[in-house]
Amino acid sequence: MKLDAGKAEAFLNAPSTRLVLLHGPDAGLVAERGLVLARSVVGALNDPFRFAELSNPSTDVLLEEASASSLTGGQRVVRVRDSNESIIKALEKLTKDPPGALVILEAGELTPKSKLRALAETSPAMASIACYAIDQAKLPQVISSRLRAQGVAIDQDAAAWAAQNLTGEEGPLGQALEVLKLYAGETKALSLTDVSSILADGGNTSMNDAIDAALTGNPGAADKALSLAYEEGTSPVGLIRVLLSELLRLRVAVGAMAEGASIQEAVAAMRPPVFFKRQQAVQKMLRLWNWRALDQALSAALAAETACKTTHIPEHDYCRQTMLALATRARTAAQG
Repeated sequence: MKLDAGKAEAFLNAPSTRLVLLHGPDAGLVAERGLVLARSVVGALNDPFRFAELSNPSTDVLLEEASASSLTGGQRVVRVRDSNESIIKALEKLTKDPPGALVILEAGELTPKSKLRALAETSPAMASIACYAIDQAKLPQVISSRLRAQGVAIDQDAAAWAAQNLTGEEGPLGQALEVLKLYAGETKALSLTDVSSILADGGNTSMNDAIDAALTGNPGAADKALSLAYEEGTSPVGLIRVLLSELLRLRVAVGAMAEGASIQEAVAAMRPPVFFKRQQAVQKMLRLWNWRALDQALSAALAAETACKTTHIPEHDYCRQTMLALATRARTAAQG
C-alpha cells in the first residue's frame, strides 16, 4: 500500500505492516525514517539478537534474517540498506507469508516502473513511503516552525534568507537547524544578521585566509593572515561568526559523506556554493575534520564569541588563541 505524507509520521511510530519500503531522492530522510521505524520496536536496536542490518542481501539471506527468531525474545528488526530489484523474489515470498520481524527496506529514487516500488505500493502486506526534500516554497515556514518547537524564535526575513541558502533535504537541514539553535544560545532568538553571518560564504579576504589556514592545519599562515585581518579592521566577533559559518557547512558536508557522497560531491553540494578558488582547501578540511572534531570546534568557537563579548577579556588575543588551537589540531590530524 502506498502511504501519503500526511499518514507517514503516525505509521512510522506504529507500523501496521511488517514490510516497509522507504525510497526517494532524499537519502537523509530515508535513513531518518528507517531509524524511527527501527525504534518503534522497543529495545530491538540495543539487542544484537533482535537487530540485523544488511546491504543488498541475497534472496536466501533476506529470507533467513526475516524469518529468524530472537534468542532473547521480542520482535526482531531487519534493516536493509541499498534495496533494489534483486530482492523481489524474497519479497514476493514474504508478502504471501509475512515474517515475524519488522523488515525495513531503504532505497534510493525508484521510478514508477520499478518492480520493487510496484510491489510495495500494491501489496496489502507492504507499505511504501516516498521520501522527498521539502519544497523550497515551504522551507521558510518549516525552518520557523522547527526552531520554534525547540524554543528559538527566528525573524521572518531571516527564515527566508536561510531557506534560500539551505537545502530542503532532511539531513543537511536538520544539522543546520541544530547549529542555529546552538548559536541562538540563551537569547533564544535569531535575526537576519545572525543567520546570514553563520550561513554565508565569506569570500576571498584576509579573514577567510586566516580561517582557511587554521582549518587546513597551517598555524603560521593563520597567525599572519589574522594579523592582517586585524589591521584591516576585522573584529574578532565578526571573524568568529564567519568561522562558525564554515564549521557548520563542513559539518553538513561530513554528514553527506557519511551517507555515501564522495568528497567532491559533498563540496559541490555545499550551500552557499564554495568559491572555486577555495574548493581544494575545503576538500582538505573535510579530510582533517571528522564529525566529532567539528562539534568540538563549534563549541570552542561559540565559547570564543561569548568571551570576545565580555568586557574584561582581551578579545583579539582570545580569538587568536582559538584560531591557533584549531590550526594545531588540524596539523596534528594531517601528520597522523
